[in-house]
Amino acid sequence: MLTTITKRALPVLAAVVSTIALFSASPANAKEELRVLAWQGYADDDWVKEFEKENNVDVKVVFIGSDDEIWAKIKGSEGKDFDLFAVNTGQLQRYIDINLVTPYDMSKLPNQKHTLPLFNDLTKVNGVMRDGKVYAIPFCFDSIGLIYDTDKVKPAPTSMDVMWDPKYKGKVLAYDNGEHNFSFTALTLGITNPFHLTDDQFKQVKEKLIALKQNVLSFYTTADEATQIYKNNDIALIWANYGQQQLKALKDAGGHVAYVNPKEGALAWLDTWAMTSGVKDKALAEKWVNFLLEKKIGQALSDRQGFGNTVVPSPNAAAGDKLVYVQVVEDPTKRADLWNEIKAAQ
Repeated sequence: MLTTITKRALPVLAAVVSTIALFSASPANAKEELRVLAWQGYADDDWVKEFEKENNVDVKVVFIGSDDEIWAKIKGSEGKDFDLFAVNTGQLQRYIDINLVTPYDMSKLPNQKHTLPLFNDLTKVNGVMRDGKVYAIPFCFDSIGLIYDTDKVKPAPTSMDVMWDPKYKGKVLAYDNGEHNFSFTALTLGITNPFHLTDDQFKQVKEKLIALKQNVLSFYTTADEATQIYKNNDIALIWANYGQQQLKALKDAGGHVAYVNPKEGALAWLDTWAMTSGVKDKALAEKWVNFLLEKKIGQALSDRQGFGNTVVPSPNAAAGDKLVYVQVVEDPTKRADLWNEIKAAQ
């Protein structure tokens, strides 16, 4: 009690109390913060809370809605506002070009050793490495394959070439996008790099797309639009820009449909985790990525979002499937202009 303390001791006690209060309020005792920029579904609340509890940290997540928004936030702050961000392999290259990302120490990511065969050897995953350094860790993906009506298309197709088959005239649904259409058609022609076409290759692809147009009933832009067209028309084949998510929507609508990744290669997107050049605690950032490579997270990601994950097998791709990850194309404007010409062709 205070009555048992001499007046002489009060200044000493006050000093001790002040020191304790100052120490308690010191930033050194505040929880460390991990700053994450991600797409919706890539950092769910239950995952965040588990990681925070295990590591005694705070995770601050900002969700984004476009590749341009990611670029604006990372480039605008010179990488200093975030520690980690989700980015696809095609977009990643411009961050590497101007030193906005930090390479990983792979010894800190033991879970990468247990990923699926498609993603286990990062030297074989296009776009995640440069000059022998790993700048991004694959997290989720989806292919852009072919959906077919199992009642109308027999036997099951193995190639996109089936879309040109005359017996399906007026029964093909295609996606309204010049960049992707030139790329997937280039693959059907055996062109090795569908994202950087020569003038002669452009001519070949254009002619083949004009021929495809003869079989196409309609072009769609959204997955919902494709589902409505399918429900109201005699559709046998759909070029599935939205992958397995689109397949699920069609099945939910009562469609007798199945999905195939063509033997010549399916276009695909691959989202990764990259560390910024301004990462505050590299070891903590690497812990986050390693945590997200746990099987329970991968399974939950696929169950909740429909995407393929890089840890647990999913219907999005079989071990032998050839996935050709989307890259920045040689001339987006040229592709758009040629696509408009193709759609206008008689």
